[in-house]
Amino acid sequence: MLVPTIATALILQAVSAASAQTVIGSEPPVAVHTTRHCKYIPGDVGWPQPQLWSQLNQTVEGRLIATVPVGSVCHDPTYDEAKCLAVTANWAQPQLSLPLPAEFMLPYFLNDDCTPFTPRATRCELGNYAAYSIEVRSIDDVRAGIRFARTHNIRLVINNSGHDFYGQSTGKGALSLWMHHYNETTFIRHYSSAYYSGPALRVQTGAEGGAAGAHASGEGYTVVAGACPTVKMAGGYLGGGGHGYLAGRYGFAADQVLEWELVTADGAHVVATPTQKPDLYWALSGGSPGSFGVVLSATVRAFPNEITANAAFSFGVREAGGVESYWKAVHTFHHQLKPLLDQGIVAEYVLANETLAVTGVLAPGHTRASLLLSLQPLMAALAESSGGRLTARSLRMRVTQAQSYHDLFAAEIAPLLAELALPPAVAGRFVPRQLMDGDTTALDSTLRAIADRGYSYTVIALNVINAMRNDTAPPIAPNAVQPTFHAAYSSLMINAGESGGLDVQQELVEEILPLYDAVAPEAGSYKNEGHWAERDVKTTFYGGMYERLEAIKNVVDPNGVFYGVTSVGFDRFEWDERGRLCRVI
Repeated sequence: MLVPTIATALILQAVSAASAQTVIGSEPPVAVHTTRHCKYIPGDVGWPQPQLWSQLNQTVEGRLIATVPVGSVCHDPTYDEAKCLAVTANWAQPQLSLPLPAEFMLPYFLNDDCTPFTPRATRCELGNYAAYSIEVRSIDDVRAGIRFARTHNIRLVINNSGHDFYGQSTGKGALSLWMHHYNETTFIRHYSSAYYSGPALRVQTGAEGGAAGAHASGEGYTVVAGACPTVKMAGGYLGGGGHGYLAGRYGFAADQVLEWELVTADGAHVVATPTQKPDLYWALSGGSPGSFGVVLSATVRAFPNEITANAAFSFGVREAGGVESYWKAVHTFHHQLKPLLDQGIVAEYVLANETLAVTGVLAPGHTRASLLLSLQPLMAALAESSGGRLTARSLRMRVTQAQSYHDLFAAEIAPLLAELALPPAVAGRFVPRQLMDGDTTALDSTLRAIADRGYSYTVIALNVINAMRNDTAPPIAPNAVQPTFHAAYSSLMINAGESGGLDVQQELVEEILPLYDAVAPEAGSYKNEGHWAERDVKTTFYGGMYERLEAIKNVVDPNGVFYGVTSVGFDRFEWDERGRLCRVI
């Protein structure tokens, strides 16, 4: 048996998968045998026969979809030049994968089985794609999918938005629960419980954060959602903790959850709250995406709309007056951000070896004038560090305000983020606040050394325990967001360049992360923005929470129906040489 590490990741690239089936009930591949403790894949003698898939299709009222990869239009016999050009132009863009079942946004896990970048005559195969998807419209669809997967010993996955750095929303031979159209939002003006009374928003799993925010704002309220508007709010985002532009004002998204609605591995319909199934509530709130059941909805606290301001700007080597001046300015920027974060302001920016581009220094409760006043020390320090070169004019600074967070977000930020593709390879690390409070010479040198090797950073800088945090917004109840996240000055996504092959994946894990860890050992990483082959998953993503989470997993999913390569219970399974998911025995 083989575990999913860098050394064995090419299993899925080295094996041939079943051809893309275009109709339910088509003939299965030649049968091969497998041992019972492995999930069946197409070609195994235990793989469900066509009539069983047809029966499942009837059960879900015709919404069982056989996977046809989006890249199939670039290969014979289904080649279509116009469609292929469109797919190629939009490869890894959200708008390409979001509306389609079984698609996901990180091309590495496709293993070139069916992409636009291989010859037209190359056979298009399913490879690591799920074999079938159920278009979920009801709880009965979810129950039918769980029951079928358990009965027939096949892998089950949950595919929500496809914003997935770990390949957890796909899997060879899997049946996928596609939640995209299970997407209603309901505003509750008077939610009442022992732990909270006030306005709330119930969000089904398929609802995008941007849509949820728009609904709440239309009612006069704000909800904590992700910076990227196409990330689905109630799925892996909340399950991983959930950061964003409002974290400094209200805390993590997981801090806002009032109740969870889900279906567990035995098909039970469960509602978990701080007072009803509190252990499950605790685990679901930031503990591990997709580990404990299929989330149907989450109900979250809402806050009154308030005026919000934002500043965006950028500078580079040319504006700073040279490479050394640029990195000196980066150092100054980082340190001058600290007092802003302590006011509940959040900054998001991209840092590379030649440019720093700030999407937003977002300040809830601030007007344009008050934000400009708060920014004056930062601007003065940047000007001084650059010999007067970096000014508001050279930075092309834009400062705006709106009557609500969502209005500002929709106008200034969402258009910049909605179309961003995921990088081909990603790792993650926190920058501990304690480290930033001391001498950062070694950190500065390390960030620069990594950037000089062609990597960039997508950074969200925040302080969720600042003194200015809204006093009406303590966490609803204790939750499983790791302590290292609370102690972070910022969260880094370390992005590889154009190539996402094994060499870059291996370089990230074996060279880049150790380089960073030498400066900030055990800093930890955001669960939703790390690397799938992290060497110490339990410490890096869970920071002391794993043991309790695993105990809860053992109760609600003892047989490991829900698996993810970095999710709780990951080490109960491994992959064999053909990519089957097998229980460790």
